[in-house]
Order: sequence, then structure tokens, then C-alpha cells
Amino acid sequence: MIKTDLPVSKREDDAFQRYPFAYQIASVIKGHDKNDSFVVGVYGKWGEGKTSVLNFIKEELNLDPNIVVINFNPWLFRDEDQLLKTFFSVLANGLNVSFEGKKEKIGKKLLDYADAIGAAGSLVGVSGVKGFLQHLGNKFSTISIEDYKGKINQVLENSGKRVVVVMDDIDRLSNTEVQSIFRLVKLVADFKNTAYLLSFDSELVASALDSSYSKGGYDYLEKIIQLPLRLPKAQLSAVKKYTLNSIFAELDSNEILLEEDEHQRFIIAFDEYILRLIVTPRVAARYANSISFTIPLLKGEVNLVDLLLIEGIKVIFPGLYDFIRSNSSLFANTYRTYSSNGRDDFQKKEDAKLKIERHLEEYPQEISNGLKDFLKSIFPQLGSVFGFTSFSDSQWREWYEKKRICSGRYFERYFSFVVLEGEISDVLFDGILDQISKVDFITKIGSLNDLFSDLDKTDVALKIQFLEDSFTQAQKRFLALNLSLIGDIFPEVDSGGFRIMAPFQQIAYFIQKCVENQEPENRVLLGNELMKRAIPLNFAFEIWRTLHPKSDGGSRPELFTDSDFRHVSKVLYERCRSELSLDQLYESIEDPHFRYLLEIGSQVNPNGIKEEIKGWLLSDDENFIKLLYSFSQTTHSYGGSKKGRNTYKSNFSEAFYNLLKNVVDIDFFYSMSLELYGDQSDFEPTSDRDALTDEQLVGWFQRVHLEKDINELNKDDISYD
Repeated sequence: MIKTDLPVSKREDDAFQRYPFAYQIASVIKGHDKNDSFVVGVYGKWGEGKTSVLNFIKEELNLDPNIVVINFNPWLFRDEDQLLKTFFSVLANGLNVSFEGKKEKIGKKLLDYADAIGAAGSLVGVSGVKGFLQHLGNKFSTISIEDYKGKINQVLENSGKRVVVVMDDIDRLSNTEVQSIFRLVKLVADFKNTAYLLSFDSELVASALDSSYSKGGYDYLEKIIQLPLRLPKAQLSAVKKYTLNSIFAELDSNEILLEEDEHQRFIIAFDEYILRLIVTPRVAARYANSISFTIPLLKGEVNLVDLLLIEGIKVIFPGLYDFIRSNSSLFANTYRTYSSNGRDDFQKKEDAKLKIERHLEEYPQEISNGLKDFLKSIFPQLGSVFGFTSFSDSQWREWYEKKRICSGRYFERYFSFVVLEGEISDVLFDGILDQISKVDFITKIGSLNDLFSDLDKTDVALKIQFLEDSFTQAQKRFLALNLSLIGDIFPEVDSGGFRIMAPFQQIAYFIQKCVENQEPENRVLLGNELMKRAIPLNFAFEIWRTLHPKSDGGSRPELFTDSDFRHVSKVLYERCRSELSLDQLYESIEDPHFRYLLEIGSQVNPNGIKEEIKGWLLSDDENFIKLLYSFSQTTHSYGGSKKGRNTYKSNFSEAFYNLLKNVVDIDFFYSMSLELYGDQSDFEPTSDRDALTDEQLVGWFQRVHLEKDINELNKDDISYD
């Protein structure tokens, strides 16, 4: 709810403990035992709450039947002549209501007095009573004007009432208008039983009076204001209570509950960096209003504490806010303390330090130091710029998970107030994850695909990896099962055309992490289910590869015993063989996956696999090169997931040869190579990355085969005598 910044008037609305101050002023006015005019000045800066204090004073004065409170808005006149007429008209109307039986008499006298003074000409340039009387024109004698004033004083004195004229916002007038107001109060409206309650910024008003008074504006104010009172500073405890109540009311109205650690983080930052900078109640109200505007736009899309803090900077230091917004490269960088980039990283930090400190020089030293610490609390990586703090990858993952502004990924969202085109709304994404982490969608695959239909799949893969630690064990099981059903929606190459860690592979690795998180006795059950359901088959093999004990060179923890993994592999093999023929399988899955399939077959059916493959080779001569493709190195260039498109064969190593021996009679395969391609064994490879023709690939196989035969013969000739 937007706070209108309107002044309050009731004691129960006093959020800043000013009512006792106002009560005392009202008591002084009511207790004044002299009948001459006197002036009370309430001094304070804009936004400090002067008008609210005036309202409190008036509330107390109105309780006394002998007090007549008249409000005069000095903004209502266009020139000095209108000022006089308006002032006395307002005064006459007010007294007509309050002076029962005497209203016509007092009202007429006041208006006649105003006419007399108005006819005398402008008050500008008149600095004293004597000068004013000399300034009066010939239309009225000074005696008749004094007579008017005397009769007004007599009525006021006989009434037994005290008139209190309240003027607010004097400091918002022009210099000439300010001078006119004070001449009015001092020279022509100093009636008996009359008090003036004036509210203004003394610095601004004194400056406005400086040009007309030789001794300066403050000296002039001292001659006019009998009771100068500076508005008491709002207590920090009151400001804190008011501001926090406003902020948490906004959070409540938007059904937002901060977690305990985030709540603590905000309170600590608020106390240390923001509270001392909320110098007036108006700033507190503007801060609350800024938050009430942004929260509905960004609820669920950003970290709420970071939003509260960055909005505080926007309200209190708009220049710093603009500097941050325009320099994402400074505030959302990683700033690695130790990096292979060496000198480049050091220079990057030095440049950032220089630019940030140069901007902070615009503020006083004590504020500048506090702002630097404030920035480090919002952007922790600045600890590497202004010191030697470093952060682990897990810390960066946590910042991303919590949608922190420092993560970089979310930086622009804090300033655009929308989810930018091409980004995924976290509210939408969190809702989808909530659905697929609770139930199995095996019978609702269409609905599952619909959930992701409008999302950028690359962003999905990235986001879900960063959120890995936020899911429970049970949620990870459902996520793995459901994500395995939609592998075909994830690109197999990234935006640059590379296959390594493209979304397809990223999701497979996420599923592997979900399996790893399960209890050991449940991993094989989940692994079996994934092999049965993963769509498409290429995705099933990609998941199988990540689960393999030798995945990533054996650097990952082994998830299964050898026996259990053989069982998981068998489930995948039986699924493939029951659904498709070897020809169909070769066309459906990638070359490496076809090799994996045959490797599994050599374990499941070691005797039968070679006969089956021999029959497949004899059924079509083309199957020879297909099998050799599957057991050779595939190199990928930019883009493309189809065979033969931006991919080529580049290597046939001894390791591939040993794997091939497990699935085919290798001597038969060699004989078939001679029959189909002739003797190509004189091929001498010079690189394992260059594209090979079919003849060169066959020649590389023949060369390895012949070398292996020679080695075997040499072994047989070794004597142990």
C-alpha cells in the first residue's frame, strides 16, 4: 500500500514520539498570561514532520473553548495586496464564527483595516513600524488606521479569547513572499490576544530574509520569533519501528515470509547501513512506497532481501543506484582470487576498485566508508576487489539458487522490474519444478511436455543444475524420473554448436546427481526405472554413461557395485533389443551409444553376441563400415546432431580394437575388410583429430590388427629357459 506522506493529526498516529513536544507548545500558548501578540516558530527540515506537529498542537488547542485556531495558507495569494486581503478575510471569517454576537462588528473592522492598509500601497521595502506609518498614503490618515487597529484590539481583549493563527510551509515561498509574510506578522497583524504559530526551515527562511536586512536573516528572525523551537529529531528506535512495520506490512500483504537467515541478514544490514541514513520520516515513507511498488513486480523472481537493500540505495542515494545499474560488469563479476588468468584478473580487480572508489568520493568520508561496506554486503565478491576474500563454486551456486543480485544471472532483473525476454520466470519455473518433484508423470507425458513447451530449454538445464542442493531426496527421485521422459526437448548442442555439456548432457548429469543422492539400496531400483523409460533411447544411453563407474575417468564416486551396474545395463539392453532390430537401433542412436549397446551385449550374452553380429554383417556389406564407425573416434565440429553432419571419424586406437574384439570375431572382421576395401594397412596416421576417409579408417584398423597379430606371435616365441 502506497503511503501518501500526508501529515497525521491524532495522538494515536504519532509514530515518532512528537506529541509530548506538541503538547508542551500548546500548553505555553494557553498559559500565556499577557494579552500582547507573540510568535512561536517551529523549525525543521522538509519531511521531518513539522505539519504533523502543528496538527498535534491544534488538536490540543481546540480542546480549550477560549482558544480560536485559524489556519492561514500563505500559498493562496499572488501578490502582496492579495496577501493582505486574503489574510484579513480569513481572520474575519474565523472570528465571525467564534465571536458570537460580535461577528459583524469584528469582521467589518478587520476588512476595513485591510482596505486601509491595502490602499496605502506595498509593504515591500518597509522595515519598521515608523517606516510603515510614513509609507501610508493620503487616502487614510495614520490616526484613522491606528483607530481601526485599536478598535480591533479592544474587541479581541474584551472577548476573553486568544486567537492563534497557524501558518505552515513558509519555507516554500519565494524570497519576496517570505519577506511579506514576516512584515505582515510584525507590522500590521500584531493584535492583542493573538499568537502566531509559524512552521518553516529556519535556514531557508533566513536566507530569504538576508537580502532585505543588513544584520542578516537570522537576526531578523530573532526580533520576530519570541519562542523559537527546533523540531526534536526522530528517535532511531521510532524510525526503525515505523520503517520496519511498513516494510513487513508490505511483505505480509504480498504473502511473503522471509526465512530466518534471510530475515536476520536484512535486519543486520538495515541496522548497520540504512537506518542511520533515514534522516526524516518522509524518507522512511518513500522507502516503504518504493518497496510496495517493486515487490508485486518481482515477487518470486529475485532475492527479496537484496531487493529491499537495493531499493534503500535507490531512495537514499539515487546517484549510487544509477551507478550500480549502469555497471553490471563491476558488480556482477566473479573476481577470482586465484586464477590462471593471472595478471588479467589482477588488473580487472584494480580497475573495479578505482571506478567504485572514484564514485564514492562524491560522498562525505564517513558516509563513503559505510557505503563501501554496504556494497560488499550486497555484492560479496567485492571482497576480492577491496581485499583478499575468495568464494567457492558452492557459494556461487548458493547465490544463484537464492536469486541474489550478485550472481550476475539475476542482476538486470532488479533494475528492469520484469523478467526480460528470453529469460525464464522463476515463479513459473518454481511452479513447474514443484509439480514434477511430487508425482510421477509416466502416464501424463503430454502434460509434462506442455509444462516446458514455452521455456528456453538451455536456461532450464542451467537453472536446474544450480538448484540441485535445494531439493530433498524424495523430490530428486521424482525429478529424475520425470526429466528422463523428456530428453528429446533438450538440445544436443549448445548455442556455439558444441556438444560437450549442452542441455542434453547437463540434464543427464543432473539425473545422475539425483541417483547419487538416493540411499544405496534404492539406487539400482531408480537406475533400472530410468533405463526402462528414458526418452529417446539416446537419452537413456547418455544417462547410462553418466552412471557408469568409469564415467569422467573414474573421478566420480561409484554409485553401484559391479553386479548392480550390470543389472542396470541389462535392463537397458533388453529394452533396446525388445523394441528395435540392430538396423533400427543403429539408425536411432549415436555411434558411441551403439557401441555401448554392443559392449553391454558382450556381457549379457558373451557367446551369442559375436554370432549375432556376424550374421548382421553378412546381411548387408554396409554394416561393416557402420560397425567400424561405432568403434572409432567421432569428432564434432560446430552444430548438428545428425550423423555425417559436421561430424567425422578421426581415430581408431588400440583401445577401440580391444572393445571391438569383444563383440565380433576379429579375424572374420579383418577378412571382411580385405574383401570390401582391399589391403589399406600401409596407411600411416599423422593425427588423431583429422578427418578420415572410409579407406583410411579401414587401413588404421588393419594396421592395428596386424600389429596385434605380430605381438601375439612374438609372445609365443618367448623362451623362459
